[in-house]
Amino acid sequence: MNYIIYCRKSSEAEDRQVMSIDSQEKELLILAQRNNFKIIKTFKENMSAKSPGRPIFEEMLSFIEKKKDCTLLVWKLDRLARNALDGGKISWFMDRKLIIEIRTPEKIFKNISDDMFMMSLDFGIAKKYIDDLSQNVKRGNRAKLSLGGWPNHAPKGYINNKADKTIIIDKKSAHYVIRIFELYSKGTYNLKEVADILYQEGFRSCSGKKIFKGHIHRIIKNPFYYGVMLRDGKYYEGKHEPLISKTLHDQANEVLNGKLHSKKQKLFFHLRGLLKCANCGCMLTASKKKGHDYYYCTNGKGECEEHKKYLRSEKIDEHIADIFSKLQFDEELIELTYRASKEKQTSESVYSEKNALIIEKRLTEVIEAQSRICNSFTAGNTPETLYNAKMTILTNEETALKKQIKEIRKMIGEGVDTLEPVKKLFLEANKARNDYILGDPLQKQIIANNLLWNLGFQGQKVLNLRLKMPYERMAQEPKPTELCEMLRG
Repeated sequence: MNYIIYCRKSSEAEDRQVMSIDSQEKELLILAQRNNFKIIKTFKENMSAKSPGRPIFEEMLSFIEKKKDCTLLVWKLDRLARNALDGGKISWFMDRKLIIEIRTPEKIFKNISDDMFMMSLDFGIAKKYIDDLSQNVKRGNRAKLSLGGWPNHAPKGYINNKADKTIIIDKKSAHYVIRIFELYSKGTYNLKEVADILYQEGFRSCSGKKIFKGHIHRIIKNPFYYGVMLRDGKYYEGKHEPLISKTLHDQANEVLNGKLHSKKQKLFFHLRGLLKCANCGCMLTASKKKGHDYYYCTNGKGECEEHKKYLRSEKIDEHIADIFSKLQFDEELIELTYRASKEKQTSESVYSEKNALIIEKRLTEVIEAQSRICNSFTAGNTPETLYNAKMTILTNEETALKKQIKEIRKMIGEGVDTLEPVKKLFLEANKARNDYILGDPLQKQIIANNLLWNLGFQGQKVLNLRLKMPYERMAQEPKPTELCEMLRG
């Protein structure tokens, strides 16, 4: 007789309460030792059995086919199968005398009528458990969707808030998602070009790799970004904060579906879409003459004289470079400010951590006090009125302490999360002028779009040139800036 051990543990929710593989093996080895069985092979698998196709299970069956006359030791019968096909394979192997018997610490299943019937019943119960679990999960998901919650992993631009199981905006990637819609809705870029631009701007997957056009396509199609959740062909209103308007989403999807036929520009102008006529409000278009780019009003309203006046690209670039120079700080000062802020933050974190430990200690005392008064009330030593009064006080204090701990932990986490991005923001702004002057047209377009709002143009002069926040705030700082002033900013 050949004795074989099979252990399985699923990583899915249905098996969270099942013994670990090591624990199963230990119990089965004790069973084998008790019966003087010599184990010739042990198979271990970390995979759900709700569907056919487990590689280790199939390997075990092939092994049994070669060895024949085998006894299988398993922790429970549902470790072998939770689906009809795998359960049928086990029964067929027993009918062919390849498996002589199956042993668990509680039962022995032999190739006799009653045992085979009980085995098929156990397999059926295991399958029903999976079927019921699937229905319960689907019902729970539908209930969550109807209440505005999202039951799955958050899409790009959002993250799952584990504390209250909601979806919140991911500050690191949300602006990239908005940028995708803004770029693609213009109709001047295809999906690959949008992916390339976003990659240059720093958009990455969770593993740090490039986001390709297929993912960009899925983002544009997803109504989640304007506040609506699509599941199984049905739309649900979400409680999460939208990243874009429905108008912008619809416009991008019109381009995607070919309904909006924006003409692909043969010539590339790095400031197209950024310049606006300060006189009539129309966007400026561009043309190339004698090797130079010229911008002028489209006169879309038919009442503007500015369309007769041309502004050379180099002239606009000079204005933009001048305003970018207001973002230049001394790099040594940035580093000193960063170090000072980090030192201050570390000091505050240590102080906050000490406070949190003190509060956690008090919380433990409150919980222990609740337990003592419960035991006293159960034993009949404390009157009900006194029990209710004390428990109310302790419960209120417990709630207040938990809230304090949560706020302190959040404050510590926010400080750590924001310091590095702020330093990076200053360093990038610091080199914006040089990068813009020396960059190629595509690099200039990326920098201008990231830092500038629409630029007003009138009388061959650039008016209303403004930076996006927080760059506008940085530009307003007096130069040179003192360390203390930077720390306050």
